[in-house]
Amino acid sequence: MKMGFWDFPFMRKAFRFKRLVAENERRRKKKPSWLTPVSHGYYTIDRSSNTDSVFVQREQQSEELEIWLFAVSNAGTGKEIVKYMQNHLFDKLTNEHGIMRKCKETMRRAYVEEKRSGGSAASVTVVNGEKLVMASIGGHRVVVCRDGEAHQIGDKNRRFSIKHWSQFIFPVCNQGETEDESDSEIALVTEKINSDTEFIIIGSSGIWEVMKNQEAINLIRYIEDPQEAAKCLAKEALNRISKSDISCVVIKFD
Repeated sequence: MKMGFWDFPFMRKAFRFKRLVAENERRRKKKPSWLTPVSHGYYTIDRSSNTDSVFVQREQQSEELEIWLFAVSNAGTGKEIVKYMQNHLFDKLTNEHGIMRKCKETMRRAYVEEKRSGGSAASVTVVNGEKLVMASIGGHRVVVCRDGEAHQIGDKNRRFSIKHWSQFIFPVCNQGETEDESDSEIALVTEKINSDTEFIIIGSSGIWEVMKNQEAINLIRYIEDPQEAAKCLAKEALNRISKSDISCVVIKFD
């Protein structure tokens, strides 16, 4: 008796598996890059011509790839750190494959190569609203609010995240002198944006010299508008008589 295609069980299983793979592939391709919407606000209090600089840049590389670059830096070498990232980060990005590796390497090179003559900066790269690369050096700082708790990248006395991908802290040789040895160390962290990731603060030294991480988180946690949150944070630092430049960016994930 001649047997048909469907008379062989393994062929039926193979067909079902192939159809399942195809359906999963279609779902993956339809997944919008804005699945986790990103909103932001920033505020700077000008005190001199050499005040801090705030950078925000968004690139929609394709339907599947959206990249944000946020940064706060001082007017000197810190600004050159961000300029390096702007010139190299968005070059030849065609898909999400390997993008995290490139973001991390570009930020590492920016901080290492430009930091040798001094400077202070903090930056965050957001990929598709799902992944983060964060770096800081000097008095500038990145603090993440996760379920109402403050987590500072580069804090060697505290584990940053139980779901963290990787964290690196390494020294940089400076031509100038720093009062604090930690000012010459780069903190670089990559991790996923989870449901408990509420928002991120990128702040200059003028914020953190008068405010603890958790104080800053508590102050703006329930302010829905990130622009109002950034303004509130900067104004509070001014009210506390901060003597350094005051700038901040608040990034929210809705």
